[in-house]
Amino acid sequence: MREVTLMPTRISGLGSGLDIDNLVSQMMQAKRVPIDKMSQKLTGLSWQRDAYRDMNTDMSAFMKEAQKLTLSSNIMAKKASMATSDSDKVKITATPNALNGNITLNVTQIAKSASITSGSLGITANPSQAIADTNATLEVTGELGVQNVSIQAGDNMGRIVTKINAESSKTGVKAIYDQISDKFTLVSTQTGAAAKVHIKDLDNTSLLKDKLKIATTLDYETTLDAGTGVGYGKDAKVNLNNTGEVSVRTNSFTMNDVSIVLLADPGATPYTVNGSVTSDVDTVVSTIKGVFDKYNELIEKVNDKLSEQKYRNYVPLTDSQRKEMSESDIELWEDKAKSGLLRGDVTLSSGLEKMRLYLSDAVSGTGSTQYDSLADIGITTAPSSSTAYLEKGKIYIDEQKLRQALTDNPDQVTDLFTKDGTRGSDGKLTTFSDAGIGSRLYEIVKNDLVSGLTQKTQIVPTKSYLNIQIDEYTKNISAAEYALSDYEQGLYSKYAAMESALNKLNSQGSQLASFFQSK
Repeated sequence: MREVTLMPTRISGLGSGLDIDNLVSQMMQAKRVPIDKMSQKLTGLSWQRDAYRDMNTDMSAFMKEAQKLTLSSNIMAKKASMATSDSDKVKITATPNALNGNITLNVTQIAKSASITSGSLGITANPSQAIADTNATLEVTGELGVQNVSIQAGDNMGRIVTKINAESSKTGVKAIYDQISDKFTLVSTQTGAAAKVHIKDLDNTSLLKDKLKIATTLDYETTLDAGTGVGYGKDAKVNLNNTGEVSVRTNSFTMNDVSIVLLADPGATPYTVNGSVTSDVDTVVSTIKGVFDKYNELIEKVNDKLSEQKYRNYVPLTDSQRKEMSESDIELWEDKAKSGLLRGDVTLSSGLEKMRLYLSDAVSGTGSTQYDSLADIGITTAPSSSTAYLEKGKIYIDEQKLRQALTDNPDQVTDLFTKDGTRGSDGKLTTFSDAGIGSRLYEIVKNDLVSGLTQKTQIVPTKSYLNIQIDEYTKNISAAEYALSDYEQGLYSKYAAMESALNKLNSQGSQLASFFQSK
C-alpha cells in the first residue's frame, strides 16, 4: 500500500487577487465525495464484522453451557452425607455412578508411611552446627530404589537433609529434622505396606549411631532400637457394607463409586461410621435451569438482532461531519447507523429455528416413553395463548415436575439429555432423532452457529467474503487518496503558473506605464 507523502506547494494569489487555497479546497471537496462514500462503506462493513464476532463470542460461551447437558455426571450428580459425629473420622463423596443407599464403613487401620526416627540429637539450640566429623557414604533404600548419598566432614543437619532429599525421586525416601522434638526422621513418600525405609553407613563411621542416633544394624522386619519407627509402612484396613475386610494402600480411595478419605487413626480401637448416598436433585435442577436461563438470554438477544430496524438514512459519519457534531450527537447518530447490522441473517435465523425444533422433538431409542421429551419432565415453551408467539421459543421450567422426574427415574432423565446419536465419519450427527437434548443443542450451536459465524469473519484457512470486501475497500481508498493528493498538487501547480504569468504581465504593464510617463 502506497503512503501519501507529497505536500502541495502553497501560493498566495497576490497576482490574481484570488483565494487560491479556498478554490482548491472547494474543488477537492467535490473530488473527495467518492472517497468518503467508500470510507463509509468500509466503516459499515467493519461494524458488521464486529457484530458477527460479538455474536460468535456469545454463541461460544453458550456452547460451553450446552455441553453441561451432554455429560451424565451433571445429570446423575449424587451427594453423600454422614452423621456429624463421624465427620472428623471419615469424609465420603459420591460419584455420579454411586448407587443410592446407606453406607457402613468399619476402619481397623489407616494407611501409614514407613519411617525411621532418631533419638534426641541435642542440637535444638544450634541446629546449624556440624554433625559429620568425617566423610561418610549413606546407602538410602526405599520403595523406588537405592541411592548412595555422600556426606562430607563438617556437614550440618540442613546439608544432610538436603542431600538425602535430592535423591527422593529415585528412592522414595524423604528426610526431615524437627527442631522442636530435636529428632531426625526418614519417611517414605508413599503410604502402604509396600513402602519401606532403610539407611546404612557403607563406611562404618559413627555418623548413624552416635551423631544421627539411628541404629547401625537394621533390617526391614524389626522395630528400630531408636524407638519410634518401623521399616515398612502399613495398608489401611476397611470393611464397606460388611462385604469383608480389604487392604488399601492409601487413606484416600474409591470403593463402590464412593470416594473415601480416612481422617482418624483408630489405633487399637476400630471404629464404624454410617452414611448415605442420594441423588443430588438440587444440584441437577440448578444445572439444568442455569443452562436454559442462558438459552433464554441468548435467543432473546438473537431475536432482537434479527428484527432490529435498519435506518438506511443513517450512514457512518465522515471525518468532516464528525468535526461539526458534539460527542453526544455522534453517539446518537452511530446508534442508529449500527442498528440492523444482523437483521434477517440466515445463519442466525436458521440456527435459532433448528434449536427450537429439536428441543421440542421426542428422543427415540431411550427405552422409555415416559420420559422421551422435555415436556415430560416439565420443560416447555410458553403455554398456548394468543400471545405465546411473542415469546419466540423461550423455555419455561416446571421445577416441581422436573424434581419429581429426577427423583423417580434419574437414569431415564439422564438418557433424555445425554444420549448420543448416530454420527458420520466426520464425527457429526447424521440424524437428530436418536440424540439426547443436550447432544442436539451442543451440536447445533457448535456446527451451525459458531462454525457459521466464524466463516463470516475468518481470515484463515480461507478469507471470508466480508474480509475480502474490507480489504478491497481499504486498497481502493488508499489508491484514491494517493490520486487525490496528485490532483491537489496539480491544481496548485496550475494556479502557480497562472500567478506567474499574471505577475509577468503586471510587471510588463508597469514598465510600459513608466515609459510613457517619461515622454
